[in-house]
Amino acid sequence: GVWDMLNEERHVNAQTKKVHGDPRVRQEIVGLVLWARALRRVLFGEGKDEDGKVKRAAEMVLAVWEKPKLQESEAEQNWHEENQKLMMWTPVWHGMKLARRIIGESMPLGKDLGRIMTSDLEPLLKNARDVVVAHSSNEASRRGLVIYDELSKVAS
Repeated sequence: GVWDMLNEERHVNAQTKKVHGDPRVRQEIVGLVLWARALRRVLFGEGKDEDGKVKRAAEMVLAVWEKPKLQESEAEQNWHEENQKLMMWTPVWHGMKLARRIIGESMPLGKDLGRIMTSDLEPLLKNARDVVVAHSSNEASRRGLVIYDELSKVAS
C-alpha cells in the first residue's frame, strides 16, 4: 500500500534516518496506518493478521509514540482545537483497540497498546470531548465529536 511505498528507497531518496516532519515518524500518521490495517483485517480477514501487517504497524506506533499533551485548564481551551484532537486521535485509539483484538490483549504488544490507550489517549479524548460538548453549539461543525461518538459505539 501507500505506507509501504513511503518506505521504499526510491521514495525516500536514500534517507534511511527518519527526521522530524517525516510522515514515517508522525505518530498520528503511523496510528492511522495501524487503524487502516486493523480495520481491514476485521472487515475482510476474519480478524486474523496472517501477513503480519497489523503487528508491524503496532510496533511502529510503539516505536514513535510520545504522549500527546493535555491542556492545563478547560477555561483556556478552544473547542475548535479540541474538536480537531478528536478528529486526529480517535481513529488512532480505535486502531489500537482493533489491533489488540487481533494481536491479543494479553500478548506483550497488546498490553503495550492498552497502556497507551488508557494512560495517554483516553484522558486526552475524554477531555477534548468534554470541552467540545460544553463550549460548542449543536449547530456548530463538530465533526470530531461525531467521529468520536460513532467509533466509541462500534468499539464497545
